[in-house]
Amino acid sequence: MAPVGNGCAGCFKVVPKEFLACCLCKLKYDLSCANVTEKHFKAMKNEQKNAWKCPECRNKIPKTDNTHTPARPCTISPASQETGSPEKANVTFRKRATETVPCTESEDQYITESKLRDIVKQEFSICLRSVTNELHNINNQIVMFQESVAFYNNCYEDMKKNLEAKDAIIDQLQADNKRLLTDVVDLTSRLTIVEQHMRDSNLEINGIPEHHNENLVNTFIHLTKTIGSPVTDSEILQITRVAKMNQNVERPRSVIAKLRTPRQRDTILAAVFNYNKKNPQEKLNSSHLGIAGKCSPVYVSEHLSPTNKRLHAETRKLAKQVSYKFVWVRNGRIYVRKDEQSQAIYIRNQDCLSRIK
Repeated sequence: MAPVGNGCAGCFKVVPKEFLACCLCKLKYDLSCANVTEKHFKAMKNEQKNAWKCPECRNKIPKTDNTHTPARPCTISPASQETGSPEKANVTFRKRATETVPCTESEDQYITESKLRDIVKQEFSICLRSVTNELHNINNQIVMFQESVAFYNNCYEDMKKNLEAKDAIIDQLQADNKRLLTDVVDLTSRLTIVEQHMRDSNLEINGIPEHHNENLVNTFIHLTKTIGSPVTDSEILQITRVAKMNQNVERPRSVIAKLRTPRQRDTILAAVFNYNKKNPQEKLNSSHLGIAGKCSPVYVSEHLSPTNKRLHAETRKLAKQVSYKFVWVRNGRIYVRKDEQSQAIYIRNQDCLSRIK
């Protein structure tokens, strides 16, 4: 049925603005009947649109090669085959399979039961031999692995025994070290007490100017007369200067005077304290000792051991930081007090300094 007017040749509806016209039959088709999407239609060029063919015209175009098409059901006469009529062009001829004549086999090609047994035995023996070799290799590797494990196990046991022995030695050394540290602390404390006990009768005098021809005995006697507690030459067992702990300090070396008894030492210390208290504007100095030259203050104190001297210096420094008013030494012992109402604290060692922090 032909389309009416400008109708679509497929659905007979009015053709829209976008359509395709066959270049052979000149019939118009909308995009749906032409089996073309709108996107594909917009992508087509004018040449492609002008050369477009409808499905019906494309089906009428003969194929050039129909070798692989199935045979038609119509019969072809032998005359047409001989004359080479046009009907022969649309017929596919297939080559008949040649009949194969079965070849006869000789009796030797048949396998008897005994031959089959021999073949199976031969193949089985080859496989068994191969498996046996593999098992033998695996067994050797297992033996070597067991030997290696045994070796490492022995090494581990030896290392374990050595470590246990070393741990026991370390524990013993730690115990000995702890005991030795305790003994060292105890011996150090005893040595400090002994050193301080040897200095019980000694006085340490700082600030006396040094001279080449000085007579320390006469200077000390003059000092005791000035403070009102005179001593004689026979009461002074020994008097000498000692080396400086810090050579860079410009002050003169200290003078150590050894008296007969600690009581005599305490008497002189008390006399020096009273003299300085009575004369706050002119405390004991080098001019009171009959030494000419620049006037310098003279300090008289107990002779402390090196350990106690360091402890005394650290105590004074810390007391100044925490605002403790009083730091003094009595019979080789160091005391501190925050103020007049506070209780005195005995500084025995470095650990005691934490009590005043």
